[in-house]
Amino acid sequence: MIKNEIIATIGEFVRANIGSHDGGHDWWHVNRVRNLALYICSIEGKGDLLTVEISALLHDIGDKKFRKQGEDDHLVRISHLLESLHLERQLIEEVIFINSNISFSKGERPAVVSHEFMAVQDADRIDAIGAIGVARAFNYGGYKNNTLYDPEGIQPSTVAHFYDKLLKLKDLMNTDAGRKLAEERHNYLESFLREFYYEWKFGDRSEL
Repeated sequence: MIKNEIIATIGEFVRANIGSHDGGHDWWHVNRVRNLALYICSIEGKGDLLTVEISALLHDIGDKKFRKQGEDDHLVRISHLLESLHLERQLIEEVIFINSNISFSKGERPAVVSHEFMAVQDADRIDAIGAIGVARAFNYGGYKNNTLYDPEGIQPSTVAHFYDKLLKLKDLMNTDAGRKLAEERHNYLESFLREFYYEWKFGDRSEL
């Protein structure tokens, strides 16, 4: 099977398996991560592009935020899919490793990771910041029925998520290319929060 057919088949599998995800974790998120990961891999000049592309396409399969109780093991489904495409075992194992370990909720990354892992993880995190990151954060907050902002810090809020995760991502990049992109988008997060607090308090910008 040629590369285009492999990618098309995997794309169909992804679309069929993320239908219950919110709009911030939909096909277009997956596609952006794919494009970012390939860009990072190309700029860095390290890693196998096919492994990166497949890993990026499959990175959100089995996302615990959307996993249903009793659902089949997503890693087994991924493995069966890639085996049916007659891909090399080493590539399959790397895709499984990336899917299992790139999430922010996993904490510190494994001690030894590949260039492919670093590109996909950076891409996924870059898509969580900047203007798109802001849009995704509030989309998911609405999906979870979280409040926009709770000044008292009692209820879960989308603005609190900026501090719990989004503002930390810039310093967690693996690659030089990722760091450059993250820096630009991180600056946007900070400017957004300044404007948000100004409008919320309706006060003097110099206080922020």
